[in-house]
Formats: sequence, structure tokens, C-alpha cells
Amino acid sequence: MKFRNFVLACALSLGVTACGSTSPDESPVVPVEETGVSTAAATATRIYAYEPTGTHELSFETLGTFETRNNRRVLVIRGTTNRYISDVFSFVPDDAFGTASVISERRFEVVLEEGHELNTMLSGLPLLVSIDTFTGSPTRYYAQIILAPRFFDFRGPNSISVFENVDPVYVRNTAGTEALMYRGRVDSAATSLTVTAPDGVPTVSRVDADTFTLDWRYPAVHLAVDPHTIPLTFTAALNTGAVVDETARLVVRVTGLAISTNDDPYNTWPSPACQPAVYNCYHSKPAGTLDFSSCGTYRQVQRCTYASACEVLPGQPLSLTEIGFPLQAPDSDASATTWYGLVGIDAYSTPECPATPVTIQTVVDHLHETTQTVLPFDWGVATDRAGMVVDNYFFGSSSDPLLAALDTFAGGGPIQAWFAWEEIPCHNCHRYAEYGVLYYPNSGKVISLKSYHGYDW
Repeated sequence: MKFRNFVLACALSLGVTACGSTSPDESPVVPVEETGVSTAAATATRIYAYEPTGTHELSFETLGTFETRNNRRVLVIRGTTNRYISDVFSFVPDDAFGTASVISERRFEVVLEEGHELNTMLSGLPLLVSIDTFTGSPTRYYAQIILAPRFFDFRGPNSISVFENVDPVYVRNTAGTEALMYRGRVDSAATSLTVTAPDGVPTVSRVDADTFTLDWRYPAVHLAVDPHTIPLTFTAALNTGAVVDETARLVVRVTGLAISTNDDPYNTWPSPACQPAVYNCYHSKPAGTLDFSSCGTYRQVQRCTYASACEVLPGQPLSLTEIGFPLQAPDSDASATTWYGLVGIDAYSTPECPATPVTIQTVVDHLHETTQTVLPFDWGVATDRAGMVVDNYFFGSSSDPLLAALDTFAGGGPIQAWFAWEEIPCHNCHRYAEYGVLYYPNSGKVISLKSYHGYDW
């Protein structure tokens, strides 16, 4: 926003008396305030939130100020309520965070130390504050505060456009030891763009013919916002050959505010989970990718870096996808009056993220219904690894070579097994078909076995 627009916005939002004097014949402009404001524009000096019944009102100065306290640089944000305050406490989920203090009957402040506390807040983590009051009902309520770096006080020509937002994004360094980057944007039809300041200068990169990015790691962005009275200067060598300058100040602002009288603020503002679109974007990037800013904000991407697919993606109905099995069935064994043979071995995979738990019964039921290659589940017996080597025609012992081959293919571990048999009509003989199904929960693989045996009368 240019300086002339800033002056106009100031007049509209704060009243002319806040920005300059009025003539005696003119009525002052009445300040315009929106009830239930949850986000603040760059020109807003306060941000407001109201409890739905109107019992509690809360506001914050949007501009945080840096001070030196106890020989340390700290950011101070100040709030005001419509009730007399007895106590305040600032925290993030499961941990006290910052220092909140009552400074007068209806005013309080939250102090964040430079370093870990400030960086954490600027990275997008909301700060929670409990507020206890002497009056009103209830006497305790909670606030959620969002802080972010923002540019304002723009002065210069329209040929350079510095965007207000500086957003936290997920960009790894080459060593893989750091991922939080603060990124701004400048639009200008220019052959080059440089930024100068006493300190806190960003890294400038060209994106396309008229777009540049501004990148800071935390130490540099802190230098850029503290003190916030010193502007950064943007110098563009325009395509026309002219060289122009623009200045803007980078500050820390309260950009979001919410209020709740719920007894549990974690229910009101639960920690967001990894979103499917962000997860898919993150995992679709080629190996070696460092910049994941196109997938979402820093914290949106961070939530997905260690999330499993089944925590994020919708569950899939049970299906059995046939996969190649590397072994052939062993040769049949026969004598003059008895015979035995393994007819076939089929292998399948189950969904990576099943909608309902996969069990040996659901697997057998699915095979029976879709392939008719096994008997109904109730016609057989379910067992586990220890029981599957007893009284069946497939494995003679726990060290059976066939079982060892199946374990190697399916990954070993626990086994849910099912075995059944049926008599097959045979002239002057007895003939039986045996069925076995093994489900390996650790790998999600299924092995289907079929054999036969018989003897003459």
C-alpha cells in the first residue's frame, strides 16, 4: 500500500482527528470498527474480538513493540478488556509460553523473548492466553493470537509493488538442518532488484519477468523487524532503463484474534492435522527437493513431513490386488496308492490404508465372494503361526522350506491363517482338496494355497 493510500485508510479507520486536524466547520469522521474482527489489515491499529453474548470484549494493539528488558530484547504486545482483570497467563498446547502480566485494571501485556519464543510465534503457531476477571460470567475466558511479519508504510512509485505479507514457508537448507524460511514478494517489471538496510537484508531471487522473492531465515528477519522504525529500501532497475526506489517498514503484527469462553481451549482451537492436499503435494516432489513453499505454509507442510498415509488419506475398502509370486508349486508326491500335490500359490496385496481392519475372515470372505477359489470361512478353521503347522497338508513344521519361502516373500512376522478341506468325488478312491489362506498384517500381503491328496480303496 502506497503512502497516499495509507493516509486515506488512516482517515477512514481511525477518524481524521487521529491522523490530522479538522476545520471547525467540519464534523470529525466517526471511526469504523467491525464487530468480531478476526484479521487485521496493515493499516489497522487495533484488532477486536467479542464473545457471542457480548459479555466479554477483547482488543489488541496490532503493532508489537520491541524493548530491552533485563538486558534482553523482547517483543511486547498489549491487550485491553472490558472487564477488570485478576490474572492472565500465556501458553501454547501443553506448555507455558511467553510472559503475560496485568498492567492496569483492564489492560495486560504479553512479552515474548527474542529467539525461540519469537521465532515460534512468527512461524505460525497460535499463542493462547487465559484471562481471569473479577466480573462477568464466566470469569475466565481465552484468547487466541496470531502474529506475523508484515510490511507497511510504503513510500515510492507504483512501478515497484512490495507485498504486505511475509509468510513462513518450508524450505530446507542444503544441510537439511533448517526448514523455516520467511518469504516476501515484490512485483516490478525490472531487470534487477536490490534491497538495502542497516541489517536484516533478505536474499532476493527472481521468479519470472516481473516477480521477485525476498527470503530471510529467522536471525535476519528479526534484524529486519527490530527496530521497526528503520525502513528497507527497494531499488529496481526497470525495463525502461529508469532506476527507482521504494521504502517499506517490516514489523511484527497481531494479524489474527479470537475469543472463547469454552472451558477447554484445545477443543475450541484443536491443533490442525496434516491436510491431504498438502500431504500429496509434499510427497509428489522429486527426491532432493528443498523448497516446499508451493505446498502450503511452514506449519502445514511440517505437519505432513512425518505423517503416515493412513493418518491423512481416506480409508479404502478391502480389495485384493494380485501380485506375482516368484515360486512355482513343488512337484507332486505320489505312490502306487496315495498321492499329494500343491496345485497353486497365489499372492495378493491389501490396501495400504484400509477403511476397516483387515482380518483373516474378511480376506477369506472376499476371496470366496470374488474368485470362488476358496470355501466359505465357516467351513474352515482360523489359527495363527503356531497353530498353522499342526494337522494340515501344507507345512510339516515351523522350519518347513515352503513356509520359509512364503515368509521371505511376505516379510515374516505375525500370521493370521485359515485352513479348510473338502472331499472331491473319485471312482474307487478318496480324494480331498485343501485350502489355505495366510494374511501377513505387517506387510498387508495375502497368500492363497491349494493342494490335494488322496488314496485308492
